[in-house]
Amino acid sequence: MTMSMLRRSTFVLTGVSLAATLAGCGGGGGNEEAPRASTQAPPQCADTGTCPAQGPVTIGGPPGSLCPAALDYSTTFTGGSGAGELVRLRFDTAARTYQLDIIESPVPKQPGSVSPTRAGVTFTGTFAKLTSLPTAEQNRCAVALQTATASDGTSQANIDSAKPPVIFLGNGVAGGGIPGATISYPGVLGLGAIPATTFPFYPVLAFAQTETDFTKVAGSYNLLGYHQVPSGGSLTASSHFTPATAQTTETLKTDGSCTASAGNCLSTGNSWKLRSADGAFESSNADGSRRYPSFQSQAITSNNASRAKGLMVVGKLNGALVPLLVRTGYAQISLLPLTVNVDDESGLALMAPARLVASGQLDGGYIGSGSDFAYTASLIKGARVDLLDPMTMNQTGGFQLDFTQTAPGMVATTDNSGTTGALVASGRVFSHLSGTGGASPTFRVGVLAAP
Repeated sequence: MTMSMLRRSTFVLTGVSLAATLAGCGGGGGNEEAPRASTQAPPQCADTGTCPAQGPVTIGGPPGSLCPAALDYSTTFTGGSGAGELVRLRFDTAARTYQLDIIESPVPKQPGSVSPTRAGVTFTGTFAKLTSLPTAEQNRCAVALQTATASDGTSQANIDSAKPPVIFLGNGVAGGGIPGATISYPGVLGLGAIPATTFPFYPVLAFAQTETDFTKVAGSYNLLGYHQVPSGGSLTASSHFTPATAQTTETLKTDGSCTASAGNCLSTGNSWKLRSADGAFESSNADGSRRYPSFQSQAITSNNASRAKGLMVVGKLNGALVPLLVRTGYAQISLLPLTVNVDDESGLALMAPARLVASGQLDGGYIGSGSDFAYTASLIKGARVDLLDPMTMNQTGGFQLDFTQTAPGMVATTDNSGTTGALVASGRVFSHLSGTGGASPTFRVGVLAAP
């Protein structure tokens, strides 16, 4: 499909986005500006003659209203950030103000330390409406955060005025970016040092409606996830902010426990328990009995002394339940008395029912982002997925879907460079994990924008 055909398609982007849900899922990409995807489209199956027979991608007309005409603080969006935070978001569209509650967090209040973190801090500030997106409705439902004032007066919240965090509101979802932070640590006697790395924003996904009855959540799920390990997993690590990924199938039981066909579950340590204050579920190691699982095998504290925890927010979206997993890492270091408890792997994962997905079932236009730190529009038609930059509508890549599914619901993918991956979907939300065998895997999540 040519660029002109893409532009002529009737696909209309909406403000519904997991927008950086998982962009980076641990933040941005360090001190350097994350590379923008090239506007020169790479070879696609249409160019190489490898596409299934199915005509050009055309998506239906614009949907109805994406977001409410007005929002106030009576509507709460609960979810997670790519930094491993449990968060709540509220907006007042009349006053153009927002409130961000950081409920759980591994992010230090200040650079140069590992604790205390910004857990328990509320940020308030102002936002502006966007004017640069392709449609008036998309601009109406997208907000750019302008300021952030911490309730404790000290916690860091980075906002770059040239590239502020943007949150898209629509169909019960708030997705995009929340204020980031600078992570650094000088180490102890030369051990455990982390070089200063600035994240301009942390990706976020939050739901206006959530499920709090775990008996309704129980079932067999595929899991795809992406974490980062700031410490690199060792006091003498040579690399930091190491990516860690997971692809597995697990069964959640009505009592909150989990079983896996091979090995231990990656979604659950101790059984999930409902948190009464915020409607999320928690799998913690408060009693020291069972460390919350990690994607990376190596950690500074890999035994039951770890206080890393798991949090689950189950969104109700498009008639389906969408479990979002948050791993909140933990770090505590002191000299007197000597204490080193560091299990700092943090990030997000998405779960989808382990049910067969048929060709054509996913067809539509989606918007989201990923660990390549780029907003992405995805056009799915049969076995073909075209990726576009939603700001310019330039094609940036694509991949093909294999619906054979050795594991039901786990759809294998291959892009034109031969890089393989997997895709899972639930409630017209998909997550895609690609290149897990390399040094820079990519994780994307998209939400349906147009059928």
